Amino acid sequence: MADAMSSPQETPSAADLMRILAEMEQQAPSGDPGMLLRDEGNRLWDGLAYSIAGVRVVTAMGEVREMLPYPDRLTRVPGVQGWMRGLANIRGNLLPVVDLQLFLGAKGVVPGKAARMLIIRMRGIECGILVPAVHGMRHFEEAQRLPNARMKGMLGRYVFDAFSEGSGIWPVFSISALTADPMFRSATV
Repeated sequence: MADAMSSPQETPSAADLMRILAEMEQQAPSGDPGMLLRDEGNRLWDGLAYSIAGVRVVTAMGEVREMLPYPDRLTRVPGVQGWMRGLANIRGNLLPVVDLQLFLGAKGVVPGKAARMLIIRMRGIECGILVPAVHGMRHFEEAQRLPNARMKGMLGRYVFDAFSEGSGIWPVFSISALTADPMFRSATV
């Protein structure tokens, strides 16, 4: 890669930049949006840990764009499902806000210091998802993965994997599966 630019003052051509990007893409790990390659080839999965209706889950870092406090103001939208809490003005952009617990059939998220809004953008949907608490980032080794881990109940349609750790099992909540769900995609009554 270093040979594309012979001196620090020389600006690389568009072709050089495209070649460098192609090389970087080939070296990047593929597949799981939470999986990162660390030193010595050790693969770690990075996720954001949060609660949904009292269940601790993680979501791949690549599926969450941003985390913000619970919005101070939500503008209600008529003619939508109750779990569509309204619109929030985020840096001048109107963003639909979904109460994830209400969508899943549980009690709604209560505004407060611990409640957060996760910003997602996937499958043509950009919205904020309200969760009652975020527990920070979690890092798991590939050996901790429990593939094909399924859950019963309200989370069952969105959990396909989990990770085992000394503190218990961490189900992987798939934002990709959530945004593919026809019920989630149609907020109208």
